[in-house]
Amino acid sequence: MNIEGVLSWAVFDDVSPNLDLKGLLNSSHGANQNLSITADFDEQVAEEELLSRFMNNVFIYNPVLEEAKIHRYMRDARFNGIGWDAQSCLLLLIYALGSLGPFENGTQPDASSFRSSPQFRQSESYFSAAQKRMGHLLCRTGVLEAQCFFLAGVYLMATLRPMEAWKMFVQALACCQAFYTEKESPEADREGIEQKLRQSIYWTCFKSELELRLELNVSETSIWDLTYPAFFPSPPEGLRSQREIVWYFYLAEIALRRLGNRILNYIYDSKATSSLSNASESTQGFEQQAADWIRSLPQALDLDAPSIGEESDLHHSLKFILKGHLLDCYEMMYWPFIVAAVNYDTPERTPTITNDTMDAFVHKALVVCVERIEKNEQGFFYRHHGTWLMLRSCTRSAFVLLAAARLEKLTLLMPDRWRQAVEKVVDMLRFWRRESRDVEDRLRLVETLLAGLTFNDPRAL
Repeated sequence: MNIEGVLSWAVFDDVSPNLDLKGLLNSSHGANQNLSITADFDEQVAEEELLSRFMNNVFIYNPVLEEAKIHRYMRDARFNGIGWDAQSCLLLLIYALGSLGPFENGTQPDASSFRSSPQFRQSESYFSAAQKRMGHLLCRTGVLEAQCFFLAGVYLMATLRPMEAWKMFVQALACCQAFYTEKESPEADREGIEQKLRQSIYWTCFKSELELRLELNVSETSIWDLTYPAFFPSPPEGLRSQREIVWYFYLAEIALRRLGNRILNYIYDSKATSSLSNASESTQGFEQQAADWIRSLPQALDLDAPSIGEESDLHHSLKFILKGHLLDCYEMMYWPFIVAAVNYDTPERTPTITNDTMDAFVHKALVVCVERIEKNEQGFFYRHHGTWLMLRSCTRSAFVLLAAARLEKLTLLMPDRWRQAVEKVVDMLRFWRRESRDVEDRLRLVETLLAGLTFNDPRAL
């Protein structure tokens, strides 16, 4: 279920797409490589300001640290200087991420202009210093070490280096896997602060590594391991009002990841595409689970309610992310049907399912593609942990729409505004094209496919 899987469909054979994602990433532009970075930090940028930016732009979506500990590490660094230990490495990563924010790039002609800014060089200086300290962490498996590798992965994702980020998430998850033995389960010492931090970083590393693993297709020899920890992390002590909604968001995101994994397990373990009549029943069950999840949300995270009050910007951002993950789940539900509709030409090869039911699910799959693009549009020009994944998911949706548009039999199932949605993806890819070779390659392909279509359907407008 990634771009390369879609581009391997026979409908795209005539354009000979490049399916070697790893090759494209490894040949990315020099902007990501060979940077001449020194460890000369800009003392004019106050550490407290960098921490504030980190808390507002990174921590609220990944509550895996203790704020009080961070302040203690900062106090130690003021007295003793930046050392070569894990807490110094963590501080440097916090400063690196704080130097990146705020992450909006929409005022620039394209994303690459950011890389020539003092802001970027400052963030790379901090990250380079943190990298030099990571070697000391490799043989340790504590919470602090896991936090360092995770934040390094977040930084690399925000600067569109997904393969390198995945390696960091794998290392962070390896630290987490060593937390528990058979005799020491996650249920033990539930009230301990350290235990709660273990649970939080474990879940966050698991989600981040899995998202990238599925996209990069780095597990090719066997079925993906989609199992997840059985426990929910416990909330930290003394939640303040702002942190409380962040924690509800965190738990809601975990619940959606579980639903998504159940759907993926069904699709790949049960080979649902070989029996779409059975898949139809299962999909209806998944739709009900998604509806139950929506009803379970607290009022502050109601996806349809407007965000008002002092925390409106925060609530809007949290709901924006949840809506994106919910679309992921719907896309997975309907995936077997769009695959069958695009790739099976004759009735004899189509799995047994009524035409009306098949058409309904295919239309839903195509509607999700348009909705994904339209709902993500407000985040097209922001740099953050999920930017590359957003580029990938929206571009995949564009390719699915283009695949269906190239087949006459699916013309009547195309949703409204589908062509306009694809054009929005073109604008998005143009903005980020100089950041990574895969973005530039997919931009050229989308433009080629779009130019080769003739549009007589008013729903494309």
